[in-house]
Amino acid sequence: MSEIRCPVCQTSFSFSDGTGITTQLREGIHYLIPETIRNENHGSSHCVTSRLETLKSVGVNIDALQGLMQANNSIIVNLFKEDDPIIAELSKGGFIHNPELFRRWICAQTFRLLKDPAGWTAAVRKHYNTKYVFKQCVRELVLLTKLATKSPNDLRFNFFTLYDLKRIFSDLVDYANAGYFRSTTKEELKDKIMRTSSFANLLDVIRSYRFKFTNKTTNHLPREWLNCFKGAGAYYTLQNIIRTHGLILPDCSDMDESLKLVEKWFKAITDYEPCQRRWDIMLSILTNAIKQKNFELQY
Repeated sequence: MSEIRCPVCQTSFSFSDGTGITTQLREGIHYLIPETIRNENHGSSHCVTSRLETLKSVGVNIDALQGLMQANNSIIVNLFKEDDPIIAELSKGGFIHNPELFRRWICAQTFRLLKDPAGWTAAVRKHYNTKYVFKQCVRELVLLTKLATKSPNDLRFNFFTLYDLKRIFSDLVDYANAGYFRSTTKEELKDKIMRTSSFANLLDVIRSYRFKFTNKTTNHLPREWLNCFKGAGAYYTLQNIIRTHGLILPDCSDMDESLKLVEKWFKAITDYEPCQRRWDIMLSILTNAIKQKNFELQY
């Protein structure tokens, strides 16, 4: 008899000699093994070793698993299916897209800005500066470059589009220290940025130069960045407070109607080309609903 404990809920999983798993599961998600487990016989000790090495290569501590999977127990040996998509993604580069991280981050930013008595725009200028915008946009560009091949239809592409990111980085060139661009002039770099045709191409250009903002108080915020930030923040925050905090939008009778109205406006805005998208409309829906419903922002 072997036993493993779930590190999250502390539930014990007992494995007997081929008779199955015996345990009392608590309600919720357990992180012992991937949900794609299959108990069929999937192979030799060589396959087991390969799976362990894949996990080890991406930073998973396999000490406990190694002894269990190499034991003479068919249930444990075959925990990981040969074509498990999670293991496949890890072995191809370790990139597993988790949209929940972005939603939580953008909602937290939006809640803080909306609670500021100075108003959303004034709060943005108080809390963020040019250097922050550059770093955040680089992170966004890196992720969108990966998503472009792995998940090209991801909803996130509707906010920070390639058009917007090119305009943002081109704008930021004027506020960076030109001494770090080697022999390239600012105008030449801006032209190179605007001529890029993909997220990957744009990322290569940005990484080829060292952007340094020497004045920590520089608070220039590109217009396109403000627009994209409004859109992503307002959309995901509306989804959050309607689904989990019970906000019903004005003129709507319930959650379903509220969500449909948000999607209606989202589609109306994204039907326009990126250069014409007015994300301030989505932010107005959010702020108006909070005001009319006396909704208390808590996050």
